[in-house]
Amino acid sequence: MDTNKMTTTRLLLWSTYHTHGALYKSKKCKMAKVISQETFDGVVLENVTEFDMSLEEAVADAIREFESQGVLLGMVVKDGVLSDDRRSITHSVVTSIEGLRSVAAGGTPTLEEVQEHLATLATHCNLSLSHRILANNNNAYDVLIKLLQTSKDNGAILNACLKTMVALTEGNPDILNSEGTQLLLQLLEEWRMRSDALDVLELLAQWCMWCCVKHEGNRQSLVEAGAMGSMVALLQAQRSNAPVVRAACRAIKAFTLDDDIRQEFGNAHEHARLLAEENQLIGLSLNLINEFDGDSETTSELLGVVRKLCVRAEYCQEVVDHGGLKVINDIFVSFPDHAELNKQAMSLMKTVAGNDKVKNEAMKAGISSLLVAAMNRHQNVRGVCEEGCGAVSMLALRSQTHAKQLEEAGASSAVLQAMKIHPKMVQIQKLGCMAIRNLASRIPENQASLIAQGVEGIIQAALEAHGELVKDVARAALRDLDLPVEMVEQWRGTGHEISR
Repeated sequence: MDTNKMTTTRLLLWSTYHTHGALYKSKKCKMAKVISQETFDGVVLENVTEFDMSLEEAVADAIREFESQGVLLGMVVKDGVLSDDRRSITHSVVTSIEGLRSVAAGGTPTLEEVQEHLATLATHCNLSLSHRILANNNNAYDVLIKLLQTSKDNGAILNACLKTMVALTEGNPDILNSEGTQLLLQLLEEWRMRSDALDVLELLAQWCMWCCVKHEGNRQSLVEAGAMGSMVALLQAQRSNAPVVRAACRAIKAFTLDDDIRQEFGNAHEHARLLAEENQLIGLSLNLINEFDGDSETTSELLGVVRKLCVRAEYCQEVVDHGGLKVINDIFVSFPDHAELNKQAMSLMKTVAGNDKVKNEAMKAGISSLLVAAMNRHQNVRGVCEEGCGAVSMLALRSQTHAKQLEEAGASSAVLQAMKIHPKMVQIQKLGCMAIRNLASRIPENQASLIAQGVEGIIQAALEAHGELVKDVARAALRDLDLPVEMVEQWRGTGHEISR
């Protein structure tokens, strides 16, 4: 580091970071070093004013300087603009927020007054999380909430505000507060039955979804406030509007996630139960699939909702009672070339097959041949192969009769081909080994068929490529195939006396 080039402020910053870095190292503690947006902008401005650099050169030099000190710059916006007097660094995000705040302070705004500011803010929030953090730090959320409250009856302004709120909330759910929760539900209630601004409803569902993703606290707060019921009501009210239905489905699925690493336990199962029992969502979703016959994208989202709700055996049976098996079979027949939809159908089949009664009915309905045909048709699609191997594994589990039927349909060949085409995909290798084991277990003819197809080499290749990640399922498959397998005994109960 050339200290002759540095000002007193930057020398102090450099010295402080290096002192802390030594402290971290001495304590064997890897703590991230970060800086504020103001610090970064200050160094860039000094590069411009003190060293006569262009803005681009100043930014590049600041990045090199901080990265050389081990500072993480992921949350720093680097596309600032130099003011006309070259005395400050400004950001479009901050400028647009200030403009909106000024307009909102004057009472009820017009679309012309806020449109450009909202578009600029939304565009920059969509660029990166660092832009959204910068907007947060300048109170963008509070400004948008105030605009939404003053423009509840103006569809055009509401649409523009919600687009910006969705962009601000994506990947940034911590900003939601009780005021925002109540406003979201109020808008859903007031606009649910309206057909003159369907974009508003779609954006409200998107806002709800992003508030839930990776945030268990928001999910529980929204559920307590009645958001799940509002989303189901939106599905029913706008059941003929495909974009709104798809957006509502994504929001509903977000309530059943358990993806917040900050929480030890989530309420995903309880939320699925409420949706299935109190909101009767399984039957509604399957009915909507029939109504959207021919719309593959909407059907795929609705299938995803049904799958998320099948967390109990009785819910799997409810899927059958509402014609779910026919829906799955019809998808394989009607949309043979739609990989994503076939994947969703396989995933739902894998889930409901956890109920043995449902599994028996599925096999009687002829699912085996349709499933294998779909796997063969989309063997280059990773998601289809993964869900297909999982479905074969579940259908063959604990049933020699089902395993024989699947083998006759060509399931073993489809599974082995999936494993050969996707050797680097750990999940496909694991599910493939599980499917092989369930197909071969206690069935000599199936074992002979698999061995003739070279199953041993494929499983050994999976073991070599992925080791511990597939060890247990791969060895179990070799064992049930009556092939040589090294089973390591972790402890034999010898070598140490038990103290009395």
